[in-house]
Amino acid sequence: MDDMTTTGGIRSLTVENFTAFSEATLNFSNLNVIVGDNETGKTHLLKLAYSILASCQMPDGGTADGKDGSGVGETGGRPTVADLEPALAAKLAGVFRPKNQRVGRLARRRRGYNKCSVKLEMADEIASIKFGFSTRAPKIDIDECPSVWHDAQPVFLPTQELLALPPEFLWLYKEYVTEFDETWYDTRKLLGAPSLRGRPSAIAMELSGLLKEAIGGSVMFDKSNGRFYIRQRNGLLEILSVAEGTRRIGALSHLVATGQLNNANCLFWDLPESNLNPKAMRAVADAVSRISRSGTQVFLATHSLFMLRELELLQREYGEERYLRYFALEKNKDGVAVNQADDLDDIDPLTAQDEVSDQSERLAA
Repeated sequence: MDDMTTTGGIRSLTVENFTAFSEATLNFSNLNVIVGDNETGKTHLLKLAYSILASCQMPDGGTADGKDGSGVGETGGRPTVADLEPALAAKLAGVFRPKNQRVGRLARRRRGYNKCSVKLEMADEIASIKFGFSTRAPKIDIDECPSVWHDAQPVFLPTQELLALPPEFLWLYKEYVTEFDETWYDTRKLLGAPSLRGRPSAIAMELSGLLKEAIGGSVMFDKSNGRFYIRQRNGLLEILSVAEGTRRIGALSHLVATGQLNNANCLFWDLPESNLNPKAMRAVADAVSRISRSGTQVFLATHSLFMLRELELLQREYGEERYLRYFALEKNKDGVAVNQADDLDDIDPLTAQDEVSDQSERLAA
């Protein structure tokens, strides 16, 4: 397989003894689609990559080149092991929510071996990182530390929509122990952030028009009360008065409109098809396809055969250099195996397709 064609983002992810995975290496492209049965680790892969990128952001508003990072770390603004080990441990604990916040519980337990190893290789090699931890160790050990901070905020869209969360959620999450994982907090905070400076890119304007059409309006954030609305021709609609599927697309639309997604090097979206009808799924497939070709790397986990076929049709329609890659997860006696291919027809197993074919045969009988 060819290397990814984006200028930034993740080149590969290698895991050993991490949750359900005994050993696996995933080589990424611009648009990456993960499929598999429940409990095969689709969400875990998204959360792991997101946690690493989010941990490697410059603290306190600094920039990747250290211009505003005075006092950060021991090397004048560059990341150090001392900086990243606690930050990464805290992020993994917040995103995965292991029992008692012990990161060691994410290590796959095997007889005679309980060491977990993770390597995230970036397109920019000096931003790569390798670390490990065991089931008993109280901390993470970084073996390879990136030489630069990541300069783009990753975005994670969970299976649940977040626009309807009240502004009090951010305060409650920080003050109390809750059952929500940290991706909810991160993304809800990002949704309420002001628009970034600069003129929107051509792809951002194109996407905004596409997504506005899909939801029948645009998302508006009211700073005075911290709540979201859908602006339509007949006025403002409270966010809870529109369908959940509309709110899910609305979150993507708002991130594009404010420039937050345009500034991200990676978008992670867990089950984007949730609560969407086929027409809306087509709009989402078109949007993520365009996003992935504009420089933002995209990672999706899906159960939808319709979504898979739509993405494949878009790849054929654009007729450009291959930018789409599939990853099929399958349980075996050693854990979960990862099969990867550039064409939908080459993916095995593809449970969604197998079940649809079986259903068709039963209907025809």
